[in-house]
Amino acid sequence: MLNKTLIFTCLLAVCLTACSRKQKFDRDKWDDGDGITFAYRPGMVEDLIASKQLNGLKYQKVIHLLHRPQLSSKDSMVYDLDRQYNKGVLLYTQTLVVFLKDSVVTKAEVHETHAKKK
Repeated sequence: MLNKTLIFTCLLAVCLTACSRKQKFDRDKWDDGDGITFAYRPGMVEDLIASKQLNGLKYQKVIHLLHRPQLSSKDSMVYDLDRQYNKGVLLYTQTLVVFLKDSVVTKAEVHETHAKKK
């Protein structure tokens, strides 16, 4: 019984570690998803921001690199990274916000929103 519990715990730890694995930004995998969920974005966003690939890019170059955002305005572009639901209720969102000034990227950062508990 102890061996089964130990094996299960080890497998669970490996699965959880693999799911949150950080990876290099890959333009081709960035848009891999169904339009609502994107499998690779959460793992790649840290590398994208750290590499400063976005800093100083013009709007059209960002579109070429990251494709069309889910939301945009003259001052920012928002890309969905992760959403978590429970029984149809949105509990958590994670987005990449790319800030623009005169159509040039000034900074990019990850924003997280947690649902408020009742």
